[in-house]
Amino acid sequence: MNQTDQPAPTPPSMLPLRSREDGPLFFVIAIIIFLACISALITRAAFVSAAQWRNDLNSAMTVQIKDTRDQAIKVDRAAKVLQATKGVSSITRYGRERALDLLEPWLGKGNIPDDLPLPVLLGVRLDPKAPASKEVIMLALSAADINAEVDDHRRWSSEMNKATTFIQLFSIAALGLLLAASVAVTGFATRASLAARRNVVNTLHLAGAFDSYIAREFERRFGTLGLRAGLTGAALAGLIVGGAQLLSGASSGVLLPVFRLDLTGFGLLVLAPVLTGFLGALTARLTVLSNLREQE
Repeated sequence: MNQTDQPAPTPPSMLPLRSREDGPLFFVIAIIIFLACISALITRAAFVSAAQWRNDLNSAMTVQIKDTRDQAIKVDRAAKVLQATKGVSSITRYGRERALDLLEPWLGKGNIPDDLPLPVLLGVRLDPKAPASKEVIMLALSAADINAEVDDHRRWSSEMNKATTFIQLFSIAALGLLLAASVAVTGFATRASLAARRNVVNTLHLAGAFDSYIAREFERRFGTLGLRAGLTGAALAGLIVGGAQLLSGASSGVLLPVFRLDLTGFGLLVLAPVLTGFLGALTARLTVLSNLREQE
């Protein structure tokens, strides 16, 4: 191959992929992505927990047997009636011990006489495909001459819906603010880098370089920076969540959403650096093009 046939050497980029000046920006973006990953996992956990709470409340009822005379007979009869009712899948009996456990926080332990008549509770698990209504259950018990009160948890379901909606909206707002902060930081850093290289940009313009070429250089630089910072932040979030999951074991909160690393959680952690790199590249490109147009 002759010397003239050899490909021309690629000119060096005016923006190296790494620089000493990137340290603070890299650190800030990594922290933002770390917080964004934690917020995304909490947001997902809030939605999952809310669905589970609603399902548990809507698929169960509580029947309180008020009859104190021949209570055992009435309880057996009520259980048979409920089990035979269409739309009921299972019945759970809660005896006197369960009633004592529920009253002790209010009356104190040992303050309830042994001869005090207490109502008996029956937990009713409904058929998820065709659940029985509160009215159907009350009519069935009334037809069997059983004095009972049926709680379909609607009041608790309404309160739970309000709480979970607040958690969901708060989590989404926090995630959106963190992503906006990442874009704003990248845009500010791009403008600063462009101002520091104003002489180079002017020289390239004089040499006939298009704005798209200059924008592509900044796009490559800050896209790579965003990807590296995103990987660091996502990895740190994965370590924190994984460590918390190992320490907590199988225990979970009853009211607070618990976020864990599963397949979807790993997917969010993988998506975070890719999205950060894309947003960094896009923000840098748009910022450079806008700045160059303003100075023409």
